[in-house]
Amino acid sequence: MQAATTPTRQPKKPKFIIESSSDESLSEDDVKTPSPLKYIESNTSLSELTSKACELLDVITTSKQLVKYVKLCGLNKSIQDAGGVVLKQATVVRWLSLSNLLESVDLSYEHVRSILSKPSNTKQSFKLNKINIDGLKDLVRLLTVFKDVSILVQTGARPSLHMAYIALNKLEHHLNGNDVDVNGDFIPIDDRHEGTVFFRKRLLQLLRTMFTFDEKHLAAAVLHPLYRKLTFSTTYLKGIAHSYIREQIDEILGLDTAQNAPLAEPTKKKHKSMEDQFADPDDHSNNGIDTLSTTTTTTAVFRNDELDKYLKMNIEEIHKIPNPLPFWKHYQQKFPCLSLLARRLFSIPVTSAAVERSFSAAGLAVTERRSSLDPQTLNDILFVRSIQNILEQKPNFFS
Repeated sequence: MQAATTPTRQPKKPKFIIESSSDESLSEDDVKTPSPLKYIESNTSLSELTSKACELLDVITTSKQLVKYVKLCGLNKSIQDAGGVVLKQATVVRWLSLSNLLESVDLSYEHVRSILSKPSNTKQSFKLNKINIDGLKDLVRLLTVFKDVSILVQTGARPSLHMAYIALNKLEHHLNGNDVDVNGDFIPIDDRHEGTVFFRKRLLQLLRTMFTFDEKHLAAAVLHPLYRKLTFSTTYLKGIAHSYIREQIDEILGLDTAQNAPLAEPTKKKHKSMEDQFADPDDHSNNGIDTLSTTTTTTAVFRNDELDKYLKMNIEEIHKIPNPLPFWKHYQQKFPCLSLLARRLFSIPVTSAAVERSFSAAGLAVTERRSSLDPQTLNDILFVRSIQNILEQKPNFFS
């Protein structure tokens, strides 16, 4: 007698999707953010990637394997002796380390090739050959700007809320394929590898989905003398910023209503560094000054309020510095409401990096052997540590 058997189903092969977090969870006021899934680049399986895009993923994987091999074999010393730099490992919890890893591989590629070409290391030569040089250089250039922006916004020594305006504009220009030369001119970026285009589109879509300007970000940029005209923003965003500032002025003055009209964009001008790149045109050109003041208000107070005067005034060169607080201290009597609002906004950090560093320092100070420290003593320790860090960077800070 032959036992009957039922056919077994073959398990389906899992499909790995490259996608962002969905927008299923809504905020308290049920405002939906744009879904990244409507973009082709955001819902692409690994099997559907083009061969050129897969090559860039192979570059990352092979580079990680190479760095691990070099570390296990103790070849970093030989690479340094040959004139290269130490290959750096990447960790999951610090995504910037991937940029550092690729940079180190790019800088030491020829030195590593020379060392791995020795008979004792030929087993690993195939891994090095799998690294596409053009793809490696494109990845380094793509991630370097993200690293520079991350370092910029993590500052804890000066106001940083306005840096959201700088950072998002810089990243959008970069992902759209625009760079800045030494003269401050915008120039197109020519990618060496064909697969880079996919990741530029993917990153740009994620950037626009995950990060949006808050009214406080825009208001902080307006209250910074270098960015007050929001030259690189749309008329709609300028209107949001001016409306928020007027509402805050009303709150300070105890008023109820304030409105402002949409504003036209001024002409762009060339800038050099990342922070200077998105600064406003010079005041003597009068670009955007008339269009940036509101035209329809109900009372003389609003027609001639502090914001209008601030937007129309000429900024002296001495105040065109990264830190806006000296400007508002100098004009505290002329713009009392704006000065107060500026102090409020610029006390908000754009990221929590500085706060996290403080908690980390506190954790190092309070150990098992020093678990009974008085809170005031701990505050004094952290204060002394912060002053020491400032003096290491600026020895003449108090002079």
